[in-house]
Parts: sequence; structure tokens; C-alpha cells
Amino acid sequence: MTDATGRLLVFDHVDAPSAGTQVPAGGIKDAEPPDVAVVRELVEESGVSDVRLVRKLGETWYMADEGNVPAGFEEQVQHAFHLQLLSPTRDEHWEWDECSDGNVPLQRFAFRWVGLDDAERLLWPIQAMWLHPLRLSMALL
Repeated sequence: MTDATGRLLVFDHVDAPSAGTQVPAGGIKDAEPPDVAVVRELVEESGVSDVRLVRKLGETWYMADEGNVPAGFEEQVQHAFHLQLLSPTRDEHWEWDECSDGNVPLQRFAFRWVGLDDAERLLWPIQAMWLHPLRLSMALL
């Protein structure tokens, strides 16, 4: 997700710094369209809901290393979307408890906005690979 100034929303795991800096992402529920899942996951993981879906950037097949994801989820099809923030977030930095479908916090995330050049250095390659299509999408706004 980008804001009006072209910055990207990223987060770090408060209790697991070795997880590295990431962009919000997550799973798709049974029969849930990917474009619906991306907005639901953003809300669950960040609390941000005032967004619009600009476009799908693409999708890729990915095989995660064993132990990095729950067993059975190693093989993934990842969908990448450009979401745009419609109104500024209250804070530049904030923490959020991801609860998914319940009220019990599963993980705590520390969010912040970064420029795309910084994101290139911060993100894991599987997420950084979408920065070029994101730049193209932003140029069409």
C-alpha cells in the first residue's frame, strides 16, 4: 500500500526481529477472491481500512523453505496488488496486534512508511520483486 506521497507501508515483527521488514500479506480463505483477501489482510494486520485497490501487479509461484511457514503451506501462489491509502494514517509509526478472525492477539507488528528506494534494501527478495511493477502502477495514477 502506498500513501499520497508515494511511500510504502512496511512492518517489523515486534517479538521476532529476525523475520525482517515486510509488507502486509496473508492467506486467502476458501472461495475468497484474491482482491478481497488483500484488503481483509491489510485491515487485520495493520488496522488500516481506508484504501482503494488500484490494480493487480501480478502473481507468482513460490516454494517456501520448510520451517519458515506452517507445514503444508510451503507451496504458494502469491498475488501482488497495489493498494492506495485514501486518507492519511493518524500516526507515521504505530504498533498493531494482528488477531485475524478472533480477539486473541497472534502477533504484534510495528508499522512505518518508507520510500521505495529504502524498501528495495529492506524487503526480502520475494516482496522486493514487486517494487518495479509498483513504480509503474504509481506512474499511471
